Amino acid sequence: MVFALILALVMAIVMVFFALENPTMVTVSFFGYAVQGSLALFIMVAMGIGVLIGLLVMIPGRIRSGLANTRNRKKIGSLESNLEEHKTRLAALEKPVNPPLPTKFEDSKEE
Repeated sequence: MVFALILALVMAIVMVFFALENPTMVTVSFFGYAVQGSLALFIMVAMGIGVLIGLLVMIPGRIRSGLANTRNRKKIGSLESNLEEHKTRLAALEKPVNPPLPTKFEDSKEE
């Protein structure tokens, strides 16, 4: 997030310097309309439109990955609870059993 903010600030500074260095007036014709303005202004508008299109193309993928992350977190939670349940069952099965009682045969050997 901080990196994106710093990158945006650097881009804004570069665009200001670009606008100051390119004050040339040009005429742009688009679908029969003619607009006159600074070359830097038209380039910055084109760059802004490109950023907007890029964001619009990126949004579906971000939404899809966010939904997948949510599903995976839920699955991890259920698997962790399942693991804890199995650990407690295993611990109960591994409890030591009482030692066997001596049999009558062993007692008769001692005599």
